[in-house]
Amino acid sequence: MAVANHMMVRNKSNCMSQDFPSRTQLTAEGATGATTESNPPVHDVDAARLSDLRDILTPTKTRLLQQILASQTGALSAVELAARNEITESTIRDHIRDLSNRDREIVTTLTATESPVPNGIPRKYYAVTEYGTSLLKQVNLYDQIGVLYDMYEAASLELPDTEERPTDITTIEAYEHRPKPEWL
Repeated sequence: MAVANHMMVRNKSNCMSQDFPSRTQLTAEGATGATTESNPPVHDVDAARLSDLRDILTPTKTRLLQQILASQTGALSAVELAARNEITESTIRDHIRDLSNRDREIVTTLTATESPVPNGIPRKYYAVTEYGTSLLKQVNLYDQIGVLYDMYEAASLELPDTEERPTDITTIEAYEHRPKPEWL
């Protein structure tokens, strides 16, 4: 698509032409000028934030972040996330690790406050950080969380490999010593 180098502006009875550069450069001094190969554009872009935005836009990671935020406590274990998805706990932990090992964490790990944790109850829970929440808001993926919250309240979830587990999802969700993020 071609970009016009000028724009026609109508003024009640006559037409006048105003020239606008098709590409401009913002420099540190704030001056504008035509962009050339020897004079490339300077952009003030936070490369780390842009990388984080790209990463949370993968469908699985978006879903995990939204599911964590849609929980009653704002923190879910890998077991609880597996009950909500058709992926393994190991894969969930890989995604969470990727969202945690960054310059600014998108997800943080919280530990259960009681020791020892009863058999079958997870020790680690994952919470979306304030930074992670701001990323979701920036790409308009935060507003759907209320709908997810209502869905999970109405759903009957089952853990994968239920017959091999010493406890069920309702026991895990009801665990009174599970950690809660302070920022929610």
